[in-house]
Amino acid sequence: MKNKIDRFRLEYDYLSNFYPVCVRVEGLEYLSAEAAYQAAKCARQEDRALFTELGSRDAKQLGRKLPLRADWEAVKVQEMEKIVRAKFAQNLHLARFLTETGDAELVEGNTWHDTFWGVDLKTGAGENHLGKILMALREEFQKNGLPEQDQPPCFRCETSEDRIQVQLRDITQIPCDCIVNATDETLLGSGEVDMAIHRAAGPQLLEACRALGGCCTTEAKLTGGYRLAARWIIHTVGPRYPMPGHTELLVQTYQNVLNLAKEHGLHSIALSAISTGRFSYPKAEAAAVAVDAVRRWKREHSDYALEIIFADMDLVTYRCFCKAFKTKENSQ
Repeated sequence: MKNKIDRFRLEYDYLSNFYPVCVRVEGLEYLSAEAAYQAAKCARQEDRALFTELGSRDAKQLGRKLPLRADWEAVKVQEMEKIVRAKFAQNLHLARFLTETGDAELVEGNTWHDTFWGVDLKTGAGENHLGKILMALREEFQKNGLPEQDQPPCFRCETSEDRIQVQLRDITQIPCDCIVNATDETLLGSGEVDMAIHRAAGPQLLEACRALGGCCTTEAKLTGGYRLAARWIIHTVGPRYPMPGHTELLVQTYQNVLNLAKEHGLHSIALSAISTGRFSYPKAEAAAVAVDAVRRWKREHSDYALEIIFADMDLVTYRCFCKAFKTKENSQ
């Protein structure tokens, strides 16, 4: 374990307030701790609801434009403590990851010169209040155990007419037979979603992936789910955009994933938005191709019961899939 964690990114991205996760604060459900924090700054109570529909960056921009509550400087640390606690207490997998940092010093190192919540990596100056809040919460969890979850985690969901769902939700937390990991040819946890799945599943997954010997574009391979809510993981490699034949290759990728699920007798599956991350496939186009490919597969296998969920914590991706559902339904 590192003695100091000074960048809240890659395997430690969940420590950042920008990490996409649903957080319920004072009756409102936000898509990140950052959105909840920016809402808490508002002088007008009615403005806070605006932040429930925003990702972290958009929330931060809006927070700079709206009137600031008069007592903000006096209460901002207290508000941050409340929001960070809500984030981890409502998402116990993140609380577990926090405790697993051991006794490492947590420092919100940054390059944007925030010396109140973090530390300027160039100068080394900073009060590191966010890091201190995280370490205090970690110590509490390590001493007393993780809190009991009194409410189910919040997430958003749309269901199409043919019962396919899209959920704005952490795919690692979906209780289903199988989730799909959109990875690269190495299978070694290199992308954001890939890394999140490896972190949640635990070190056994890496060993299982090494034994598979890599994966070609459109290919699908199966491992156990280990610590996940899902029993199995299907790993697949989608096409890079705009490689020749990318549309057909993306269709084939989804077909191979669903065929493998059927081959192993799986009856519920959560699909990630394949190729939309590092492989640069435009989200709206990828969503349209994915919805069409899945519907075609369901028609061709109408005798097989398979519950299908598209899951992503990216708000833009979620909206693209919702739009693809409606567009396809209207054209049928």
